[in-house]
Amino acid sequence: MKILKIFLFILLNFYFIQSEDEIFNNVLADLEDLESYIKEYITEKSYTESSLTHLIVCYIRLGAYKSNEWTIAGGQIPNDLAEYISSKDEENETTAKKTQKYREIITPNGDKIDFVHMFAVMNGIESGNSYSTNFAHLVGWGGDTEQLLEDIMNQNGDLESLIEFAKNNYFRIKGGFDENDLISDLDGPIILSYKNDYNNFADIMRYYYATKDNRNRVNKFIQLTFPGLVNKIDKESFRNELYKIYTSDYYIRILECKKGMRDSGFLGCYIPSGIKEQYTLQQKAAVYVVSDYLFENYKTISEEEDKEEKIVKEEDEEDKKENQNENEEYKDDNEEKNKTEEELKNNDKNMGKTTSYDKFLYFNFIYLFLIFEYFIY
Repeated sequence: MKILKIFLFILLNFYFIQSEDEIFNNVLADLEDLESYIKEYITEKSYTESSLTHLIVCYIRLGAYKSNEWTIAGGQIPNDLAEYISSKDEENETTAKKTQKYREIITPNGDKIDFVHMFAVMNGIESGNSYSTNFAHLVGWGGDTEQLLEDIMNQNGDLESLIEFAKNNYFRIKGGFDENDLISDLDGPIILSYKNDYNNFADIMRYYYATKDNRNRVNKFIQLTFPGLVNKIDKESFRNELYKIYTSDYYIRILECKKGMRDSGFLGCYIPSGIKEQYTLQQKAAVYVVSDYLFENYKTISEEEDKEEKIVKEEDEEDKKENQNENEEYKDDNEEKNKTEEELKNNDKNMGKTTSYDKFLYFNFIYLFLIFEYFIY
């Protein structure tokens, strides 16, 4: 009897546990629904098409980051948008609003990302559309580097010992500037850069996370974020450039002032002074830890890599043309074909999700099993 009950318990657990790929597919299905609903929303409300990206990334960001500072950095969404998404979910039996709840997810290539964090980074970038005038550094790598500085600000030692301490205790480690945040900081600007080339964010993520090297993640991040570092081949150049960018960023300086690492001016922390002497080495150490990671994972663009990059671009262009052709075919299709494609879309969306019929079969099996157990024992 005990063996049978254990077997039944295992079956039930097996039924309810989802694989990593199933979870990832569910996330993308919810993301597709969200983007579809927001497209409908901006059409109904007569918003411009250019507001689509902002409403998507800002809506997702609000799942975890709602402070006044984040409102300043990433903007807001219309008061009725969240209610609109919820009503669409109820109407269509979908779960688009869950996009605000997804945190750590594992992608098909094995990467771990913080989903909401990554979209928050995108929100900070697109809100100003320029790395020189907005909060892009602060909401991504810069803000997490400042957190790393906070973690080591009371640690004593010379520069190299502080770097080692930060690496061994807080960098890419849970509880500090962890791996999920690092990957999300790198991927945010990259995924956003593909927005005009694909139909939606879900398609971008399918493409981007399909390969292990992610189109050379660090290289792409540096090209987008730190163009002055492209083809730099020495560690000191990386350290100096990143330190200059970090220390000159107005919003990062305000944050350091609010955390007590800079003195305030006559307008408070809105006119921050230089870093306090006792935190100079800690600040350099925090920045250098991030800089060294980028340097160690960066590859200069040789002639051979140029050729490979051209091949990748040609493949991307072919993908874009295929997407455009598919879109044209979709527009010209008759009603019957539209219906068929809708069914296929639903099948793809539900990949990894258990259907009602599956549940019916599964629980009937368990029901028969229990009857069998009753009559035998």
